[in-house]
Amino acid sequence: MSTEEKLNIFTQKLLEWNKIHNLTGSKSEEEVQENIEDALFALQFLPDTIQNALDIGTGAGFPGLVLAIAMPKTQWILTEPRQKRASFLHYMKSILNLSNVIVYKKRVEQIEAVPMDLITSRAVMKTKDLIDLSKKFITPSTTLLFYKGENLGDELKGMEHYSIFERGKRKYLLLKGDDVI
Repeated sequence: MSTEEKLNIFTQKLLEWNKIHNLTGSKSEEEVQENIEDALFALQFLPDTIQNALDIGTGAGFPGLVLAIAMPKTQWILTEPRQKRASFLHYMKSILNLSNVIVYKKRVEQIEAVPMDLITSRAVMKTKDLIDLSKKFITPSTTLLFYKGENLGDELKGMEHYSIFERGKRKYLLLKGDDVI
């Protein structure tokens, strides 16, 4: 099954589940597609040497599940503490045969520390709090990719080394492990 086919199945299943379980605010195919494009936009500035990745607070699959579909050679850990969303992620892993995905129905603080090449998160909490939560997974070569909104500037006070990429109102904050540990 191609990446495009998997993303189409993901879209349809998310819309089906969302009617019953309210997994995301995206209620239409167009809104889900926009979230997929938002997740995939980051591929253009991520290193191609990523072996493993951690997504904090995956929710209904953005960005972690979408990136895992697009990056089948990367082993992904998706953390989602809410049962209905974790169940959906498990279901998608199963029907899409995503052998590169592990889903934990846990908060990231409860996950065993394993060095990660990439850590992602979207709209979970402020940047400094995300960095603190991620510390046990960060090595000097870890890339941190946080999907942020328009108020990112306030969160960067006191930080020196980072890159920001923009797409519409989305700001993609890229940090290196050796700059935050």
